[in-house]
Parts: sequence; C-alpha cells; structure tokens
Amino acid sequence: MKRVSVMVSFCLIAFAAIFTLSGKADNVPKDENLVALFADLHITAEANPVHQRAGLSQCIQDVLACNPRPANVLLYGDISFNHGATNDYRQLRELIKPLEDAGIRWTACFGNHDRREAFFNVFPDRKSEAPLVPARLVILIKTPNADFIMLDSCLEGPVNGGIDDAQRAWLQKTLAEYKKPVFVGAHHPIRETGVADLMVSNAACAGYIYGHNHTWKQESTNGVATLCLPSTGHWGDIGYVLVKMTTEGAVFTLYQRDYYTPRPAAKPEDVKPEWKQRVQKNNGNEWHVTFKR
Repeated sequence: MKRVSVMVSFCLIAFAAIFTLSGKADNVPKDENLVALFADLHITAEANPVHQRAGLSQCIQDVLACNPRPANVLLYGDISFNHGATNDYRQLRELIKPLEDAGIRWTACFGNHDRREAFFNVFPDRKSEAPLVPARLVILIKTPNADFIMLDSCLEGPVNGGIDDAQRAWLQKTLAEYKKPVFVGAHHPIRETGVADLMVSNAACAGYIYGHNHTWKQESTNGVATLCLPSTGHWGDIGYVLVKMTTEGAVFTLYQRDYYTPRPAAKPEDVKPEWKQRVQKNNGNEWHVTFKR
C-alpha cells in the first residue's frame, strides 16, 4: 500500500512539473503595467531560414522568465516572412502558443510583408465584427496608466506604408477626446503614416512606436518623440523591448541579444567585432517618457 502511495505521489509531482513547464499551471503573476514589444518577426514555415523562428522563440522564453510577467505582448508588424503566406501565420500560431498558455495577451498590427486575408484565415477570432475602422486592423490596448493605439499601415504590396482617410479621421476624433496618456504606433515610421500633426499638440500623446527598420532608435520627428524597435530575429538589432509604466511615466528597456546583417554568422568565429560592440553598447538602453497631466 505504501509503495502504491509513493508511486501515485511521484506521478502527481511529475504531472505537475510537466504542466508547469507548459505554462498552464504556474503561479507567476502578470503585471498590467508591464508590456513587451516585439517587431519584424518575419516568420516562415519553410525549413530554411530558421533564425527568425529561433529569435521569436527566445523572446517568448525571455518574457515567460519574467517575474512578474507582462500582461500584454504587442507585435508591431511584418509577422510573415515575405508575402503573408498562410502557412507563415500557422507557424506563428504554434510559436505564440506558450504565451497564450501562460495567459499573456498578444496583439498584432500589420506590416508591408503581411496580408490581411491570410492572417484572418488562421486567426478568425482576431477579426472584429465591429472594427474601429472598416476593413483595417486598428486596435486600442488599455493598461492602467497608459494606452496603446496600433494602426494598420499595410498597403499590401509596396514596402512603404500609410494609413487611409478613415483611419486618420478615427485617430483625429479619438485623440481629441483622450485625456489618459497614449502611445500611437504602427509598423511604419511616423513619416509614412503622417500622423505627427495629430499628435504634436495633444498632451495625452506620449510618443510614437514603430518597427520596419530593425533598429533601436530614439528621435524626435516633427515634434513627436518616436521609438524604433528591434527585430525579434530577422536582421539588424535582435531582441525585444519591455515597458514599465507608472502614473508618472514609462521606461522602455531594450533587451538586445544579437546583431547581424543580412543573416547570423555561420560560426562563432565569423561574428564581426562591430556586431558584438553594437550589442554591448545597446543592450539595457532605456527610453524614458514622462506623462503630461
């Protein structure tokens, strides 16, 4: 009887351990004031290249290793490798599952390498029956101290991006009524979306966030503070950004683990010294934003 009891106890412990490793039964808290930012995933379902999948998986594991964990992960476009293949989004569904299993919400906007129809075929639940803007994926993510607006800058073909008149009108009306700090963003830079004039005189607008260039970069564009995000694994600055918000402001911290172009070095000895130097220089950099009241 004792042997059976010990065996049952062992099995229960083993099952709990497996369940915890899957992200479904752990007790790691989630912080609504923490948000992780990913960009330029360029996921492919093809056998090669593999570094994009590996890069995203590492970013996800890093997020899961946080304690507390961010309650939200935002994907700033170019989810698909090249032309929005349906299988690319199927691959994303598998890669992103550990976040879902851990109860972490994820939200995506489209980049120039994405295609709306293919994405919604794989993620039909992401297509709202009452979209904020007709025929566009425009999303408002709310957190306790600041919100995030993600615009749809995908033109389905050209590398450059932009927003249509309907998005611009919605954004203008929304920002005019906004009192809470809000970060506006899209896959493409603010010069391409052309929304600086709607943001610059609005005290609620805390900054503009984008991807596309695969480079950690902070600057002021037409009077608006902007932040360019790294890629999770394609080329350029490789990593992600973690945002911590309070009532006073937000701190964006870069977690950069690599740099390469156009692809990773085949062997460790092939890594260029300037690539290592860039990672050492960038990793841990912060962008500080003070909220205006």
